[in-house]
Amino acid sequence: MHTKLPEHDHCRFCGDPVPFEQAYCTEDCYWKDHARTKKEKKNNILFVLITGASVAVIMAAGILL
Repeated sequence: MHTKLPEHDHCRFCGDPVPFEQAYCTEDCYWKDHARTKKEKKNNILFVLITGASVAVIMAAGILL
């Protein structure tokens, strides 16, 4: 037999059940998610810069050769 759970959402970091008005189950999950998001943004910017520099080098090599 299945037990019906009360209406709920899930923590954005760990996935534990939380009330609808909450995004995180604990303050620790909030800060861990904040750090993860900050790291992802940094990595995305780094990827774009490296890709752009690589394209510029390849284009410059094509022009010079």
